[in-house]
Amino acid sequence: MHDPFLKSFFADWRTVGILIRDHVPEWAREIDLATLRQEPTELVARKTLQTRHPDMIWSAETVDSGKVLFLIEFQLKPERLMALRTTTYTALTLEGIASRADFAPGDALPEFVYLVLYHGDSPWGWPDHVTGLFQRSDPGRFRLVSRGEGKEGGWSQNDITALVLGAARTHEPEDMSAQVAALRLRVGELGDASLDAFVVERLKTMLELRGYTEVLNLGGVRTMDELAERVRQGLDELVEKGARQGRRQGRRQGRRQGRQQGQAMVLQRQIANRFGEETARRLAKQLAELSGPDGIDKVTDALFECGTGDEFIERVRTA
Repeated sequence: MHDPFLKSFFADWRTVGILIRDHVPEWAREIDLATLRQEPTELVARKTLQTRHPDMIWSAETVDSGKVLFLIEFQLKPERLMALRTTTYTALTLEGIASRADFAPGDALPEFVYLVLYHGDSPWGWPDHVTGLFQRSDPGRFRLVSRGEGKEGGWSQNDITALVLGAARTHEPEDMSAQVAALRLRVGELGDASLDAFVVERLKTMLELRGYTEVLNLGGVRTMDELAERVRQGLDELVEKGARQGRRQGRRQGRRQGRQQGQAMVLQRQIANRFGEETARRLAKQLAELSGPDGIDKVTDALFECGTGDEFIERVRTA
């Protein structure tokens, strides 16, 4: 009974404008109240497709051409987890805006204010911010862990997680060998044989997906010591093979070109494994002409992101 009346009362931009002037004065001075517009309230979680509905969402343009959202919730009873609900609705609203076709990667998200209009009898008494629901956590903040290099002197040589992230992104055979060698040392220091075996199997799977199996011959490898040595020998041979081909085209550029040709050979095997020999053949000339790490990165990204050979070919040719 209460909600329909309140929703109808605040269904007019003038009453919402009064609410903003009285309770959000810091924004009242920065928006054009005449631009207040009621927005759809259906919010859909992108991964679960679960639908949520805040009571009202209003938007307004700022005097400097920005945008502010005002989310409104009508509440009859105190609710301990209201701050969690408002945080969820806000996140879903902003996620929906960011996923629209007209939202460019560099666009700013709109500012927002959440108003809970409480018309109950007892005092509210619960946190008005989600951080008030926790003792040690900081909701909304994340810890960034970046990929690291296994080369000697690298800052991340003692960080197993950073080394794993680096291995996931490494493309040059020399760098891959350094990543695996650094992981061997760090995992070995833990003295856990079952973890050692687990890491070996995961790395072997990654190397197989990247087409290194023909070069490395990983059969029978059971420990990190064995894997690191097999990777070092196999990838050194791959680099040297590319370098020999490069020396025929000029000694000064031989090693650089050799590395790139070695990478192109690995990429071609990866493409054949994922999309078939025909797709790899159609792109052979373009792969041979790849210049620098950026070009190799783009092809590798496309390899893992595209679903079909035709999509992959189009992506590579237009990159």
